[in-house]
Amino acid sequence: MRFSSLSGAGRGDGRHGRWFVLVFLCVALVLVVVPAVSLAWGSSPTVTLKASPTSVVAGQTVKFTASVTSCPAGATVTLQSKGSSGSWVNVNTAPVKSGVAMFKVAVMRNASYQAILKWSHSSVTSKAVCVKVTAKLTLCVKPAQYGGVAISGSLVPGWAGGKVTVTVAQIVHCNRLNVVATLTVPLTQGPGDSSVFATSWTNAHYGHGTFVITVKVAKTADFAGACASKMVKL
Repeated sequence: MRFSSLSGAGRGDGRHGRWFVLVFLCVALVLVVVPAVSLAWGSSPTVTLKASPTSVVAGQTVKFTASVTSCPAGATVTLQSKGSSGSWVNVNTAPVKSGVAMFKVAVMRNASYQAILKWSHSSVTSKAVCVKVTAKLTLCVKPAQYGGVAISGSLVPGWAGGKVTVTVAQIVHCNRLNVVATLTVPLTQGPGDSSVFATSWTNAHYGHGTFVITVKVAKTADFAGACASKMVKL
């Protein structure tokens, strides 16, 4: 069957056929132009994530703010994180209030964060932001009898299979430090997300004096390195 017969033009009414074509073209134009105009006006929902601060000591709280434009009714934002290895995992979900959803997270390791805006059966994801972490290292030094020193401490976050380096330096003339011992000490599991270490050093050859005990942990994929020092008189 010809197109002209469907439009009525085949029955001697050419105007009906022309109107049919005109209506068809108008509908097609609307279907193309309206979505384009909507995008140009920015009516599609968007979400932007910011973190403050972006560099912290392990365990410090970071405030995440997800800003939403053209927010659909009943929308929620889910904050996700991804560590140095692994996939995205959900941290928390919050409703959007006045175009904003906020989260507070105690950050333990280097990680990327993203926000997912969800509504009805649709969603949109923000660009990721990174938070860098410096390890939190503590050191305890206790002089014992006969010139011995007990050395212990903790590391946050935990580092399974890791180690710290302990150096013992004596203060000599003009406050110069003379390193007299270097110890490599393994880390073991501590309470919660932490590791602990313990060792000792005996001053058998250096006599009385003032010593500086320093512990260091190297940089890893999870955190920036750190060091701590204590002074002890023997």
